[in-house]
Amino acid sequence: MFVLKPLAQRSISLLWAGQVLAATGSEFYMVAVVWIAADFIGSDAGYVSALQSGMLLFGSLFGGILTDRWRHSTTMISADVLRALLLLVLSVAGLMHFMSLPLLMVLAGCIALLTSTFDPSLQATLPTIAIDPDVRHATNGLFDATRRMARILGPSMIALVNGFLPKSQFFTVTAATFLLSALAVWMAVARFPSAPRRREYSGMAAVVDGVLGGWRMARGHAAILYGLFTNLMGNVAWAIGILLGMILHLRETSADPLTDYSLMMTAYGVGNLTTNLILSNIRPRRPVVWIIAAKLIFGAGVFLLPLVHDRLWLMTIACLAAINGPFENLAMLYLMQTRSEPHRLAQIYRLLMCAIFLGLFLAYLMSPSLFAWFGIGPSIMGAGAAVFASGLIGIGLLAWRQSHPVGAKPA
Repeated sequence: MFVLKPLAQRSISLLWAGQVLAATGSEFYMVAVVWIAADFIGSDAGYVSALQSGMLLFGSLFGGILTDRWRHSTTMISADVLRALLLLVLSVAGLMHFMSLPLLMVLAGCIALLTSTFDPSLQATLPTIAIDPDVRHATNGLFDATRRMARILGPSMIALVNGFLPKSQFFTVTAATFLLSALAVWMAVARFPSAPRRREYSGMAAVVDGVLGGWRMARGHAAILYGLFTNLMGNVAWAIGILLGMILHLRETSADPLTDYSLMMTAYGVGNLTTNLILSNIRPRRPVVWIIAAKLIFGAGVFLLPLVHDRLWLMTIACLAAINGPFENLAMLYLMQTRSEPHRLAQIYRLLMCAIFLGLFLAYLMSPSLFAWFGIGPSIMGAGAAVFASGLIGIGLLAWRQSHPVGAKPA
């Protein structure tokens, strides 16, 4: 299979293996944070997730002021090691029964801030180690698959250890995977010569460009702007509908909520990964169509999830909804890599992260009030309907663009 071809290159295979481990460990972390926060404050746990998303958004907006000056490998290794140390603090606090909501919130916020520096550096590194366009698309698919695989491995492992591993010790698992990720980055790319950086600005102008560089690149590309909008909408639904909403919904309706949630997320991961392996062999000739299909599929899936009570149906709908991820992500990576200058790639990826984390931040901030006003199930369905509508908007925009081609002159 062509998608596996990049693994023949040592630097790619090492970096990829490290990201599979880190993404799997992150599944433990995400479940542990929400579950422990829910133990403290119930459905208001959304505020803890809002804090994390807010820090991710802040780091995505302003992190480039510092990290654009560093080697990408230095940023990635530092972020991994520091995140691991903070996670071990949470683990020890749980073990010693010192866990508290303020401690959880402060350290979760710091971990989120560090995470916001890692991903843009990773994305800016990939084109430098996968130079051929076809190999680069396959490499995009491989690294996009890391989260897909994690959604199979992570929840499956959580379901296995549920009952004998305390939730607070999920942080130890995540810390170990981050340390292995740091080692993989060091072995894979730390010894590569530093990529050349264009210095168009200096002083305060460089600071401003570190914040606005991604927007300066994206504003002339309608397809990228639409993709940013749909990512924002999709992540509102992802947070309200699945990451938080379905946890709280299953805690109210299921006899074994953690197992049901883990199996649902495992099925989601299966759908993600299967679609990823197929699409990684196909270059997105019409990336906007891929994005529109993603929103229609995901919106319909999220809408249906709270309506089913049978475990098998829950897993089936989650698996089908997961088709959206590779469609959208591979299309966006293709757009960014083909329509932006290499030295702008980290900046445009940070702009994508801003859209993602703004969606998560708004969702987590709104969710406690939405759940109180409308109920958890109806709120999940409303989020799914909104994403479906964003896909319909895309169809309308595409139809308008085809009937009004660029350069056409009025009669």
